[in-house]
Amino acid sequence: MDRKKKKQAAGKTAANVEQQRKALKERFFYRTREIIIKIGGEAFLKRFPPIFLEKIYEHRYPVLKAKAAPDTDIDKSRIVQFNKLLLQFMEGAEITLPNGNKMPLSWYLSEGMTLRDCLAELETNGDPGLEEIKRNFSFSFHDGPFHHELQESLIDLVTEISTFLSDYNDRIYRADLSFTPYFAQYNPENNIIIHTFKPKKEKIDTQKGPRTAIRLGWLSSEFKWEYFNVKPSLLGFKTTGLDVPLEVYISMHTLERLQERINITPGIMHQILLLTFLEPQIAHRWNEDESHVDFLVSGHKAGYLVVKLDGSKLVIRTFLFLTNNDTFEGEKLGRLLSVVKEDKKYLEIDTLPAFNSYHIDKNEELSKLFKDAGCGSLLKLGHIQEFTINQIADKDPESILHYLADAPYFMKKNDQPD
Repeated sequence: MDRKKKKQAAGKTAANVEQQRKALKERFFYRTREIIIKIGGEAFLKRFPPIFLEKIYEHRYPVLKAKAAPDTDIDKSRIVQFNKLLLQFMEGAEITLPNGNKMPLSWYLSEGMTLRDCLAELETNGDPGLEEIKRNFSFSFHDGPFHHELQESLIDLVTEISTFLSDYNDRIYRADLSFTPYFAQYNPENNIIIHTFKPKKEKIDTQKGPRTAIRLGWLSSEFKWEYFNVKPSLLGFKTTGLDVPLEVYISMHTLERLQERINITPGIMHQILLLTFLEPQIAHRWNEDESHVDFLVSGHKAGYLVVKLDGSKLVIRTFLFLTNNDTFEGEKLGRLLSVVKEDKKYLEIDTLPAFNSYHIDKNEELSKLFKDAGCGSLLKLGHIQEFTINQIADKDPESILHYLADAPYFMKKNDQPD
């Protein structure tokens, strides 16, 4: 590129940057005025000196964003993903003011906080107008209940994103908001600091030999690994001595089967797994010498976590989808249809993504079949498709009916008199 063209390109770049700055400034003033109106009305806006709005623009908080903690090796793509999710989660979210008016959460976290903190520092010098302005904004000051609710909402928001990105097979994420102005008042930085922890994989002895497993736990609010123990009696195990809480281990095989048979975002699945064993009463079905613990997705049973007592440890050995053999429901389904494991695999009704691809809830005959087998809860999980890692094309439910035309369940039904 010759010198003239370079100069022209540099001029265009500078013009674009200046145009962006102007647009950001106009947006800041528009949003700030709208916030003032929502809090005190049009007449209230006129009491603000124009020079005040100009000055607070110079002290505005930067946009809330995530960055990796200095001691972590988080891939840049993960930080980009966190920020995209943050923007997505805030999209459309609103904050309700004490007077009932609402404003976008993203406005309050930038322009609103800038306005609030500048007013908190404003010296009124006895000026009645300025004192009234401060009084109208006093509800939002740092030590009030309104701000405490905002802090709780932000903690919930970044915890949800951190969980969404977490994976027992890789690392657990935890977000630190303490360096944002919402917690560290007047802090000019507005960064969420992301920490990670890699779960420790251990070799444990079981009745079937050594297995690789991870001890049940999660990152605490203090960014330390917190372990959780469970009483064997909560899972149906009979103990001869004291019913003391025991360590719980999740085999890597279990995580593989969860991914294969449920196949939604790992962080969601693994959080469900964790919370299942933190319930005061753990729903389970006893099966000979092992406990089948209910695994619920959106409150509906999707299968079982199979737990064995190996010495002084509770070991989650595998995960069974509800239609799989060795579950009460799967065995009943097999008896009703006179089918075996290979038939279920052929029909692709042995994993949640494949099951959902049939949209069985819209087929009266098949819906009744699965309800009669005790698998009716699966019909309520169609909305989980959007969280499926590998999408599966829709299938025709009539293909199942065609394959099962000679099954005892349908033969008996067809033999009934009209």
